[in-house]
Amino acid sequence: MKIATLMLSSVLALGLIAGPAAAAHADSAAPSNCVLKTYTVTAVAPQFSDVQQGRVTTRRLAGAVVYVPAQPGLTAEWLTLSLQRHLSAMRAGAKMKDCPLADVRVGVSSTGAGFAVQLTAKDPKSAEEVLRRARLLRG
Repeated sequence: MKIATLMLSSVLALGLIAGPAAAAHADSAAPSNCVLKTYTVTAVAPQFSDVQQGRVTTRRLAGAVVYVPAQPGLTAEWLTLSLQRHLSAMRAGAKMKDCPLADVRVGVSSTGAGFAVQLTAKDPKSAEEVLRRARLLRG
């Protein structure tokens, strides 16, 4: 009985020591590269949206669509989660040069042979920058 109590106290003590260290390491491990660079990007296309003004409908640039081929174990849900985590890190202050995920809405859909990642910007000027940065991913 005393050995079990001693082991339990040791485990709790290690947890108290390792817990803050692990949290500090997780905070310092903010990504330094765009998460989309970890996937193979096969194509990038402009994304358009239709804007209705009275009877006139005009198309405007809304962002980019990035195509990622299917890989074993990669699902749309996992890709979405990875992108959402990356967006959270960027909102928390992580700086990534030329990452197209700065201040966008992200959607992922299956295309059969892979995934289409829709990166929608808040305005046309931001959409141009998102498309420019997305095209750099193919390089």
